[in-house]
Amino acid sequence: YLTDAQINGGTGAILYSDDAGITWQVLHNFAHPVVWLALDPNDANVMYASVVHSTAGGIFKTTDLNNGPAATWNNTTAPPRTEGHPYNVFVLEDGTVVSTWCGRRAPGFTTSSGVFSSDDQGATWTDLSMNDEMYYWTKDITIDPNDVTQNTWYVSVFSGWGGAANDKGGLYKTTDRGLTWDL
Repeated sequence: YLTDAQINGGTGAILYSDDAGITWQVLHNFAHPVVWLALDPNDANVMYASVVHSTAGGIFKTTDLNNGPAATWNNTTAPPRTEGHPYNVFVLEDGTVVSTWCGRRAPGFTTSSGVFSSDDQGATWTDLSMNDEMYYWTKDITIDPNDVTQNTWYVSVFSGWGGAANDKGGLYKTTDRGLTWDL
C-alpha cells in the first residue's frame, strides 16, 4: 500500500507465544500495522518495530523487552524526508540500525523513500539513498549474510508508475554501507 488512505485505517500489534504458538498474547498494540521487527544482537532487551501510518508511523524502540507487555515503546526520530512509511529495519553487529522507508503516493510519488542508518539507536539518521533513484519507491534491504563485516547490502527499488518514479527501479548493491551504490 502506498497511499495514506490505504494504510491509515490499518491496525496492528506484536504478539508472542510462550507455548510454541498454541496460544498468543499481545506484547504491544500499536493500533497501526507493524510490518517489520528487529532484535538488537548486542542487547536482548532492545527491539525495533516498523509501524506504518502517515502521521503516527515510524521506527519504534523498546529497551525493556524483558518486561513483556509492560515494556515501554518510543518512536525514534524520523529520518529526513520520510513520511510515515517505514519498511525494513535491521540492527547490525556493531549496533548500527539500518532501515528502508517505502514509497508514498499523495497522489503521485513523494520523495520520502530511501535507505537510512543510525549509529545512535535512532536518535539521528543518515540518508544513504542514491540520489533520486531511491527517493520514490525503495522497498527491501538485505544485509549480505556472507559478508562478516556487514558492509555489503542489496536494496530493491521499484520503477513505479506515473510520473517521477518511472525508470528508477532495480537492484542496488553497496559494499561500503551505503557510501556508494552500483545498479
